[in-house]
Amino acid sequence: MKTDKKIITYHDLEKLRKRSTKAGQKIVMTTGCYDILHLGHVLHLNFCKLQGDILLVSIGNDKTVKSLKGPSRPINDEKFRARMIAALECVNYVVISEESGIMDHTILVECLKPNIYVVPSTDSMLQEKRALVKSNGGILVTCRRLPPGHLKSGISTTQIEAKLVNTPSDKKVQI
Repeated sequence: MKTDKKIITYHDLEKLRKRSTKAGQKIVMTTGCYDILHLGHVLHLNFCKLQGDILLVSIGNDKTVKSLKGPSRPINDEKFRARMIAALECVNYVVISEESGIMDHTILVECLKPNIYVVPSTDSMLQEKRALVKSNGGILVTCRRLPPGHLKSGISTTQIEAKLVNTPSDKKVQI
């Protein structure tokens, strides 16, 4: 696909930072699994793009997604997920995380030094991520991933997966 050129590696991060600084552009970064692309993801990524000039999305690698989400995940492998996110118009670059665990972007932030790091307001690691991005010269911005009509809770791949595997009706989550 033509948009595959948007997929970069950690090796490219320093060059991206230098080019953006020289051009006076702000780099916005966000991270996630992006296993089954849904409206919550699209809203989040569009919000991210509005925060600056260049949007870089870090995709959790397969090992990390499995450890965070369980043995049935990821549903789509990391290359597939990277290509899906790269195909979105609002995304400038995609990188597959080379790190592991819930903070699988520490080296990425240290190399890229994003001006803005956007995370969902429900992120369990808000304080740690705020400290990390601040120590690298950026700011943390939070965002709610709520599609229209979803006033109380967002939408997630986990909810979609539960619906797809035909969970008993008393256990289903409204999506």
